[in-house]
Amino acid sequence: FPLVGDPAYGGRFRIPPAANVNMVESLKNFPRQALHARFLELDHPTSGVRMSWESPLPDDFTWLLTLLKQDREAFIG
Repeated sequence: FPLVGDPAYGGRFRIPPAANVNMVESLKNFPRQALHARFLELDHPTSGVRMSWESPLPDDFTWLLTLLKQDREAFIG
């Protein structure tokens, strides 16, 4: 799948003809990669202690997902 905001791995910018103008502008202007790890867990390389971190979605990411969900019919036809 393409990655929003990543020119190297996001692929060619493709928007369906029926897509909402606000959603298209939001995708074009998203200021960073739309990539987020909600939960990470690993063993510390020196101590071997299991460590974990949890982080909610950032507000801009949540907003972008909301726009995409509202306009999903344009993406799936």
